[in-house]
Amino acid sequence: MNLILNQGQIERKIKRIAYQVYEHHVDSGGLIIAGIADNGYVLAEKIAGELKAISTLDITLARIEVNKSNPSESSTTVDLDTAGSAGKNVIVVDDVLNTARTMVYAIYPFFKAGAATIKTAVLADRNHKNFPVNADFTGISLATTLQQHIAFEISTEGEMRLYLS
Repeated sequence: MNLILNQGQIERKIKRIAYQVYEHHVDSGGLIIAGIADNGYVLAEKIAGELKAISTLDITLARIEVNKSNPSESSTTVDLDTAGSAGKNVIVVDDVLNTARTMVYAIYPFFKAGAATIKTAVLADRNHKNFPVNADFTGISLATTLQQHIAFEISTEGEMRLYLS
């Protein structure tokens, strides 16, 4: 496996994403930052923490559970009442955007509830879309083959790394 981003580089990407999110939502008053479990939620927590440090936005953090291997077989769940997202701005966060299938299922509960806007943030965008979802905020875009794999790993000590294999 080849290391793409180390801990320090990932922290800088997260900070940059937080500033970009803030620039786009400076007048909104509040945001729902919803991370796709498990790694997307870790990134959502970190982005939300950065936003709280740099802004006065009211930040609500949510966790989205999606069956990534077969999202159509089970329902997507969110650990907050999505009806409360009506008229709100939502950022859906994941670690790697590949085909965008998981992202479509993660976005749907907020779309159905009538969110004002739904944007996406990912640490790595592979650009192999099968669905019409693009990353609005991206840490890194990578040109990869379909055979290659991107892995976002978090150690038990909380150290983050992004690998290409």
